[in-house]
Amino acid sequence: MSLNSSKPPRRNRLPRPVVYGLTALVVLAAAFAGWQLLKPKAPKDPYRTEAVQQGDITKSVSASGSLQALVTVDVGSQISGQIDQVFVDFNDQVKAGQLLATLDPQTYVSRQRQGQAQVAQAQAGVAQAQAQAAEAQAAYNRTKALFDKGIVAPAALETAEAAWKTARAGIQSAQASVAQNRASLAATEVDLGRTKIVSPINGVVVNRAIEPGNTVAASLQAPVLFQIAQDLSKLEVKITVDEADIGQVVEGQTVRFTVDAFPDDTYTGVVTQVRKQAETDQNVVAYVVIAQADNPGGKLLPGMTANADIVLQNLRGVMKVPAAALRWTPADQASSSQQRGPGGPPGVGGPPPGGGQRQGSGQGGQRQGMMGGRMLEQLDLDAGQKAKAEAIFAEARTKAQAAASDDPQARRQAMRKAMEEALTKLEPILKPAQKEKLIALRARMAQMGGGRGRGGMTAGVVYVLRDKKPAAVPVRVGATDGSFTQIVGDLKPGDQVIIGGGPKAKVQARGGPMGGGQVRVRM
Repeated sequence: MSLNSSKPPRRNRLPRPVVYGLTALVVLAAAFAGWQLLKPKAPKDPYRTEAVQQGDITKSVSASGSLQALVTVDVGSQISGQIDQVFVDFNDQVKAGQLLATLDPQTYVSRQRQGQAQVAQAQAGVAQAQAQAAEAQAAYNRTKALFDKGIVAPAALETAEAAWKTARAGIQSAQASVAQNRASLAATEVDLGRTKIVSPINGVVVNRAIEPGNTVAASLQAPVLFQIAQDLSKLEVKITVDEADIGQVVEGQTVRFTVDAFPDDTYTGVVTQVRKQAETDQNVVAYVVIAQADNPGGKLLPGMTANADIVLQNLRGVMKVPAAALRWTPADQASSSQQRGPGGPPGVGGPPPGGGQRQGSGQGGQRQGMMGGRMLEQLDLDAGQKAKAEAIFAEARTKAQAAASDDPQARRQAMRKAMEEALTKLEPILKPAQKEKLIALRARMAQMGGGRGRGGMTAGVVYVLRDKKPAAVPVRVGATDGSFTQIVGDLKPGDQVIIGGGPKAKVQARGGPMGGGQVRVRM
């Protein structure tokens, strides 16, 4: 009897290399997950900053124009006729008096000969008149001798004398006829000379409008046959400047321009004329500015389009920040300013946020549009601060009303002065964070007020990071080239100013007593 031993079934096992690989993948995944959990999180919505620089700023006005020769002469014809020969072509160098073309002279040659014959005929008439006068004088002398002897009557003497005078007048008439015919001949010879078209100046032929055989008809206006540019070593740039910028352009300013033919080359010129006559095109008013520029190598050609920058101000070694730094505002302030009514800068005119009345303690229920109302809301004052602040602004309102006049500009100035005095008194009662907001609000008020201070600079504000929060730094704002703007303030090269980024404002609506909404901005 044979015993059959039963063997356990064999399982399909993964090869060891595969097992090791899967194990390694699991370990790597766990390590990556742990690293993701433990690594420091990047700040959400980080601020973008850029360094304050010290360098040059060029303020300029950009405009387009065209190149043209300093002197361009249109060479025409004063007489009519058919073109016989043309001796020059485009781009030919010509000298003053050089023959450019001729008209068929046959008509004028015939007129010349006719005039010469008429002069000869008139001269013969003079000789004939002189002979007749001599004959009349002899007859008069004979008659007078007979009259003296009593042979002829007085009437015969008078007749002979009259004939002599008539003959002498005939001489003068014949001489006048000679002069007239000579003048006519001279005019004909001038016209004959005009059949030769010559260059009036030294220059270059930039246009030729005729071919041999063409007929020239000179009637009320001389037809243009050639255009000659006197000197292409210098060119004129005719620039069209918008009326908003023309007040800043004066003679002597530097002009930099490029042309499409040589986009990598920059040419320099000087403003020589600012024309006072306006040019209007589709209700757009512009003025023509003329600049003169060298043409090195003769590369520039008349008619090219020039993309010009008229340099208004060239500042060297000034503090400058990106223009975006002056536009950036913290999200809470930007949102609150968007909620303001159409009354202007904070605290002056316009309804309060949300369309309702402001709520607060003390005198917080002021009418909408009262001086300082919205500014107090943005400063987040406590009850005690509000009471003091509203007393300060009430005094400022009284001063502004007392200084009011019929002149709108004077009223605005009185309002700004009263507001500045109130803000100066307000500052000592504020906390550090509130003072930072006040600095920004004052700078923004100055910008919206439109006033310029020393050196034509305006008030502005930029923001720097202090304790990871934006802090306002008041500055004076000067010239800009579009990318960078000159500033003067408590900053130095290398300081980082905020140009963008930062957390977004969260807007939360809260129902008002009448179902309307007030808007609060929270960070």
